[in-house]
Amino acid sequence: MNYITIAVPFFILFIALEFIYGWLRKRNTYRINDTVGSLQMGVLSQSKGFLRLGVSGLVFGYLVQGLGVKQLPADSILLWVVTFVAYDCLYYWKHRFGHQWRIMWASHSAHHQSEEYNLSTALRQTSTDYIGFVFYLPLYLAGVPTEVIISVGSLNLIYQFWVHTEHVRRIGFLEWVLVTPSNHRVHHARNPEYVDKNYGGFFIIWDRIFGTFKDEETDRPCVYGVTNQLSSFNPLWANLYVWYDTFLISLKTKRWSDKVRVWFKGPGWYPEDAQPIKAADWQYPSFDPDISNFYKGYSFVQFWVITAVTLWLPSTQDIVSREFMLTVFFWCIFSLYVQGAFLEGRTYAKKLEGIRLGLLLVGVISAPSVWPALGPDVVSLASVYGAVSFGLCFLYEIFAREKSVATATE
Repeated sequence: MNYITIAVPFFILFIALEFIYGWLRKRNTYRINDTVGSLQMGVLSQSKGFLRLGVSGLVFGYLVQGLGVKQLPADSILLWVVTFVAYDCLYYWKHRFGHQWRIMWASHSAHHQSEEYNLSTALRQTSTDYIGFVFYLPLYLAGVPTEVIISVGSLNLIYQFWVHTEHVRRIGFLEWVLVTPSNHRVHHARNPEYVDKNYGGFFIIWDRIFGTFKDEETDRPCVYGVTNQLSSFNPLWANLYVWYDTFLISLKTKRWSDKVRVWFKGPGWYPEDAQPIKAADWQYPSFDPDISNFYKGYSFVQFWVITAVTLWLPSTQDIVSREFMLTVFFWCIFSLYVQGAFLEGRTYAKKLEGIRLGLLLVGVISAPSVWPALGPDVVSLASVYGAVSFGLCFLYEIFAREKSVATATE
């Protein structure tokens, strides 16, 4: 069983509680653009399941059946315990190679791009990891039932949620055994002395055994993010940035061996004839464009609306056509892109929002004939949502323009 779906409401609740706690203690670790950017990545990662990209399932199913692997009893407590420990060890190696091979870093880097460290950072997940599943192949070949692997994997991921916080400093002797907020802060830091350390998911003992452990130093506070700054809140670009950059490097270099090697070297390695114009600098300022509070709040509210739509969408698969699901899915993806443009302060964001709401209008008008099974209440709700969104933007622009003229004449 995948427990992630059950845990999502609790993730959201604890994010809200952490924000309130930090605000009351005057140690707020949230920034609205960075937070929305992280949450967008989480929604995109989960919603991509609508496309039914079951690559790992196809591969594992073929191997297990083809090799005649006998399944172990799923009701064995010992099997669950051993699988949990073995899964975490395999996760360690998957995670480690995720930092040491650019072909895997291209996916995993999305999780590290946040320049803040809070519980929302835990939900910042990649949508392009179709390689990492091979690290768990030994469990399938050993005969561990799929439901056991999925269950312990989801529990492992749920545990990792709470360690993404700055409000918990040290937890005594458990620092030696478990992944904690302290040693996971080190993992997310871009300080040179902290880079590529502490890969564990549940147990930190793997890092201690294999020489990748680094303790958090009180006089060297963690600075978060990646060494090559993303400078974007666009969830699509965040997922594709390293893939695109690596592809350009492989095109630029002349040696065929380097065209291949660049994908299996660390992200800091470059061929001699494809060196970066500007060296990576970990001390850059945070990417925090100056935008109006209205558009910050507008993007925040729009994000939760789109989140609600993506959560509702699977329930329509037995009522409305698959084409409807895909249409709404891609509209949601475009919506996330537009929100990112607003949070980046792009001048074209308002035009994109007009296009987005225009597409919604076309959908509302055509819904009765194209998707007759769609209930009238859904169409009405979408109409109200579109009208309110357009009205808010229109009124704000009128108000902002009048205020600007008044200021100029003073």
